[in-house]
Amino acid sequence: MKHNLNRILALLMALMLALAMTACGSGETAQEDADSDASTTETADATEEEADDAEAETESEAEAEAETETEAESEDDAEVVDGEEKSITLTVTYSDGVSEDYEITTTAEYLKDAIEDTVTLEGSESDYGFYLETVNGETADYDTDGAYWAIYVNGEYGMYGLDSQPVADGDTFELVYTVG
Repeated sequence: MKHNLNRILALLMALMLALAMTACGSGETAQEDADSDASTTETADATEEEADDAEAETESEAEAEAETETEAESEDDAEVVDGEEKSITLTVTYSDGVSEDYEITTTAEYLKDAIEDTVTLEGSESDYGFYLETVNGETADYDTDGAYWAIYVNGEYGMYGLDSQPVADGDTFELVYTVG
């Protein structure tokens, strides 16, 4: 029973792969599509073999992607050196949409330490780190209207808090008053 279920799943995976390739516009003509559809209806053994090959290929691609991400993270980590002078840009965008830009030179390893001499920060410590509540006198009160200070790093939504966000030379940071 389990072997039959595996064969059925392998057949379904092969069909889904074929349909996905067709839907993605592989550039095939109508005749090539017909030939491709005919080849997917061959014996169950051939389809199972194709599914195994596709699964192995998918696993290889996932491993390669994970390796690439790890290399990129290592490169990012290599850029962050405490004590080394770095130039960063900070933009603060308030609730009314007005923005202020700051050019900062720092030796700090983390964003909070890098900007606290330039902008006024208020917040609270928690088990998760520093919770930013007020920037330059403007408070974002999540309990009142769902507002918070979003952190963007090089144009992307930040994945760390202010006190754990690494700083590298040339980085751009944004603190944006956001109503969620």
